[in-house]
Amino acid sequence: MIPLIICCLSAAGISVALIFHMIRVGVMDVPGHRSSHTRPTPKGGGIGIVVGFLLVFPISQLWTQGDLPGISLLLPLLAIALLALFSWLDDIHSYRASLKLGVQGIAALMVLTGMAFGGQALPDVSLPLLACLLGIGFCWLVYVTNALNFIDGINGLASGSMALSALIMAWLFDQVGQAGLTHAALILTACLIAFLPFNFPKARIFMGDVGSQGAGLALSWFGLEAALATSHPLIMPFLLCGILFDVAFTLIRRAIAGDALAQAHRSHLYQLATRAGMSPVLVTLIYWLFVIWGGFVCMQPLPLGARLALLLTPQILWMALVTSRARNAALGKW
Repeated sequence: MIPLIICCLSAAGISVALIFHMIRVGVMDVPGHRSSHTRPTPKGGGIGIVVGFLLVFPISQLWTQGDLPGISLLLPLLAIALLALFSWLDDIHSYRASLKLGVQGIAALMVLTGMAFGGQALPDVSLPLLACLLGIGFCWLVYVTNALNFIDGINGLASGSMALSALIMAWLFDQVGQAGLTHAALILTACLIAFLPFNFPKARIFMGDVGSQGAGLALSWFGLEAALATSHPLIMPFLLCGILFDVAFTLIRRAIAGDALAQAHRSHLYQLATRAGMSPVLVTLIYWLFVIWGGFVCMQPLPLGARLALLLTPQILWMALVTSRARNAALGKW
């Protein structure tokens, strides 16, 4: 336990040091007409999150397990490193959406390959069904990574939601004796918590795509591992339900309206709520509560239908409240 605590503190320390460095470097996020912030703010704080995680986790494995991570952990780590590096370059150069999606796809395939050849035993099913499951896993990895990137628009929402989710996943992995994944989730939690004071309630720095996509891929990987290794296979969709619902609702609504899905906008539910006068701090706290509620509901000994009803009821009420306030606030087309 003491080595793991030291590793978590070390990861947090590395994160803080790199965040301070990125503040000094001052790569600025200049607000535009679609931004939620109003003044230029440094970005790239996610470098501290991702580098702290990627540096310390292998050391924790060597120290506590006596060996470096095997292929089941190594390939996902390399995928996170690849996506984080590309996302940082994208933060600077703004690549086209198709290139971003291609790199996300490569990273997703790396995660699935690691799981297939070194991780949990795959389900004993027919080849067509296995291919379908792998396709679902691929879409899950890409969708969650993008969802956590889209949701990173007000202070603390994405980083706090991810920190809570990673902490709950660490507890769950520990319950089933998955030491490597437990350590990975705890170290990621430490790095995200180290970032939070720099971003919430007021932002001295933003995560940027490097943090939201890097940590987002890690969480989506944890979700697939939990589906194979724990008694709560839907734990990550339940934890991230508030975020996934927000993104799905927004994409569907914009598709129906004929809007370009790849175009930047301010019409997510969380953005509409703040534009309609709700405190950004309150909105962030509401999404954190969605994470806690999702974890609680998932672990209840109830039929799946009942748990889904309990899970989605707050989301539907939130959607109704926000859209009603947005209409009354006369925000124009959203």
